[in-house]
Amino acid sequence: MKKNSERRMFVKRAFLIPMAAAIGMAMAAPVFAGQIYIGDTETVVSYDENGNKVITLVFDPAKTPDFFREQYLTPPQPVKTAEGHRRQAEPLTEAPEVGTVLADIQQEDGNGEMQFTKPYHWCAVGQCTWYANGRFCEVTGIRLPLLGNAKEWLENAWYSDDVRAVTDLSDVPEQAIAVYVPRTDDSLPGHVCFVEYVERDVDGNPLYIYYTDANGKADKEKNAYTPGYDGVVIKEDFETFKGSKDLELAGYITAK
Repeated sequence: MKKNSERRMFVKRAFLIPMAAAIGMAMAAPVFAGQIYIGDTETVVSYDENGNKVITLVFDPAKTPDFFREQYLTPPQPVKTAEGHRRQAEPLTEAPEVGTVLADIQQEDGNGEMQFTKPYHWCAVGQCTWYANGRFCEVTGIRLPLLGNAKEWLENAWYSDDVRAVTDLSDVPEQAIAVYVPRTDDSLPGHVCFVEYVERDVDGNPLYIYYTDANGKADKEKNAYTPGYDGVVIKEDFETFKGSKDLELAGYITAK
């Protein structure tokens, strides 16, 4: 009986030791996309000044399998839109009427129900990113990839080969997305809106910006599509357009 008991203790220890080592590796190993890779490691055993055994795991990046490197370590590649995508709406030749809706957001189906049109049949309905992505697609024919929170759109614009980022704030492009980032509070998600038209002085400097958005200053119901507010043309002088007490204009995303 004693021998069996000792054997059970040995088996239990033999199981617990590698389990503890695996947990230690999981805690120390870098995490990529929610998975941990601990296959190519070298175990180094040493002893500290008190005689305690120290196990060090050395990860060799050179031995990382190609499948793991390609799936988790390779930066995302630019997203190409389908061939034949072209600008679907020419720039406005005159200022739009304030309070009107230029976007074709919803249409009535055969059952009399209102349904979102294809550009706006997208995720995060009611958010500023939902509207800006939909309006940009409606006007240019380009569907942007998911670019994260609004404040991240400008730096992530390289994900699409069909757009470019403009950081000269006074060079306001029409039919483009304006990107706002937090001034100080990084917890804020930022904001994006769609520039419909720009009034300029004789030297080409922006005077008034006509834009549309969702979840904006005038939206009475946040985080939901609000007819009568989302997509309505707003006019602001350029200084006001450049930001608020919480957000500042960082640049624009425009079709190439």
